[in-house]
Amino acid sequence: MPIGYIFDIEFAWGFQSKIVGLSKTSPSFYYPPPTTILGAIAESAAKEHNIGEFKGKEIITKLSENLLAIGIRPINCIPIKYEDLNRIISLKVTGGELYPDPKRLKGSFDSPAIGKTIFSVFDNNPPTLRLFLVFKNNSIFVNNTQIKLNEDIFWKIHRIGSKESIVSTISVKELLDLEIIKGEIDTNYSFPRLGVKLINEIYKRWDVENYVDPFKIKLYVPVKDYGFGENFVEYMIPIRISYLTDPKYCVGLEKGCVCYKFEEEKVIGCG
Repeated sequence: MPIGYIFDIEFAWGFQSKIVGLSKTSPSFYYPPPTTILGAIAESAAKEHNIGEFKGKEIITKLSENLLAIGIRPINCIPIKYEDLNRIISLKVTGGELYPDPKRLKGSFDSPAIGKTIFSVFDNNPPTLRLFLVFKNNSIFVNNTQIKLNEDIFWKIHRIGSKESIVSTISVKELLDLEIIKGEIDTNYSFPRLGVKLINEIYKRWDVENYVDPFKIKLYVPVKDYGFGENFVEYMIPIRISYLTDPKYCVGLEKGCVCYKFEEEKVIGCG
């Protein structure tokens, strides 16, 4: 039986999450990609079960296999993407020379422009996003260890993106009684274009971003293989432009695509 989680995340300032496959100068996303969200959940679960970093990578693939839907919507903020210069110190060997090297300071440092997203708020509260995830069941197995999905794992999420992308979870709801809807629906959560027919943009504004497909995450896939084809999925992204109304889209759900509903919250995924 599907199990869902709705949780609200407060951001300290925004987040940083690089686009896979691009150079060191990389633009940002409007919101944390679905795979970045799964990574934050995986980190929290790994700590709770004392699983190290190397073995913990498998948690993300198991979450992906168990995933039915994932969507995000803004509560009180608008995303603003930008790039700024950052001093980077890297440990490397180039041409047989070890860097950083005090004798070659110019070649030991770099200052690329790195993409970030800040959240500008409509009120006096911290910028907040709401996430709605649905899984096939409430547990996964990693290296013969059973990891049960529960509210505690979501409460302990402390960053989404880079280590500077600090967040605080402010509410979590575990949903055991989800209504499944087919046909035509309206939603204010981000949703994948695959299996969805766009009918009408009820409230603006919506944009499009390409993400690594959160339903097909694999271990040890070369970076070049993420750039094209089946490993990417196009997502419709809600961008709030008014405090009074949420972005909303009317869509038709085609074969293999359903809507999971809890009260007035509706997220699109696979059935």
